[in-house]
Amino acid sequence: MKRSAPLKRVGFQRRPPKLIGWDLAREPSVTVLARVEPVSGRIVRMAAINDADFRGAVPKPEPQRNRALLSMARGQRCLLLVPGVCRGGTDTTVACHSNQSVHGKAGARKADDQWHVHGCDACHRWLDQGPAPAAEKVERFGAAHRWMVAIWQDIVAGKVPATPRERKAAQWALDRI
Repeated sequence: MKRSAPLKRVGFQRRPPKLIGWDLAREPSVTVLARVEPVSGRIVRMAAINDADFRGAVPKPEPQRNRALLSMARGQRCLLLVPGVCRGGTDTTVACHSNQSVHGKAGARKADDQWHVHGCDACHRWLDQGPAPAAEKVERFGAAHRWMVAIWQDIVAGKVPATPRERKAAQWALDRI
C-alpha cells in the first residue's frame, strides 16, 4: 500500500512520570527523588522517600591512594607465586590489588592501595580473571600480603635499603592496615 502524503515529522514527546497515590500537599515532609523503578509496560513509578531515611546515611569512604607505594613494585619479584602460572621474572611486576570487599573493593572501585602485593602479569591476570575458586585466590592473596607487610616493616625499620620516599610510603601503608 502506498501512502499519498508523507507523515508529518514531530519530535519525541516525553510523558511526565505519574506519581500514583501520593499527595505532596498533605505530606510536605516527603521528598520525591529521581529514583526510578522499572515496571513492566510503559508506566514508570517514582519512589517517594521520607527525609528521615537520609538522617543516618553513611557517606562513601574516600579511596586511599599512594603513588609512591605502587611505584615500589617495579623491578621486584612476584609475591603471589601461583604454581604453573608465575613466570618468575621481574620485568612485568606490578601492584596487584585485592578483590575482596573487606579491603574496599566494590563495583568499579579498586581496593585501597595498602591492600596490594607485588605480582607478575601472569599472576595478576590469574588473581583477577583466572578460573580458580575464590577461596584459593583469597588464601593466595592473604599469604602474599603477609609477606608484603613484612617487607614494609623491614623498610621502615631500616633493614632494607630504601629512599626516604619509600620509607614514608611503607609507613603510610602500615598505618592503614
